[in-house]
Amino acid sequence: MKGQSSAEMLILVGAILIASSSMVYLGRSSNESAVVMQAARDGAENAIAVLDSGYGCSIDIQEVGFYAGMITVTVSVRDPPALGNFDNLVKENIRVSALRYIQSAVGGSFPTTAEPVRTAYYTYDVTVDVLEVTK
Repeated sequence: MKGQSSAEMLILVGAILIASSSMVYLGRSSNESAVVMQAARDGAENAIAVLDSGYGCSIDIQEVGFYAGMITVTVSVRDPPALGNFDNLVKENIRVSALRYIQSAVGGSFPTTAEPVRTAYYTYDVTVDVLEVTK
C-alpha cells in the first residue's frame, strides 16, 4: 500500500506543477501587454505635455488600442497652430515618446533612438491617429 500511495502522490504533484507552470506562462504574456500599454500611454502623455506648452494648443488622448503588437493612440487636437505639418509633428513626437517609454518598461532603460520594441511575445510598434477639433 505504501508504494501505491506514493505513485498517486507523484501524479498529483506532477499535475499541480504542470497546471501552475502553464498559468505562469500565460500570465506573463498578459502582464507584459498591460505594462506596455501603460508605458505607451505615459509616453504619449509626456509628449502631449511638451506639445501643449510649446504650441499653446490642447491635445487629449481619446483612445489607446492594442492588436497583435500594434498600439494605436488616438488623440484630439483643439485649436492647432497654423502650421502645415502640425499633424505630422504630433504623430512623430507621440510615437517616438511612446516607443521610448515602452523600451524603458520592457528593457529597463531609455534608448537613444526610438524603434519598434521586440520581446518574446510581440514586436511592439505605435501608430498615432490625430483628430483636429476646431470651433
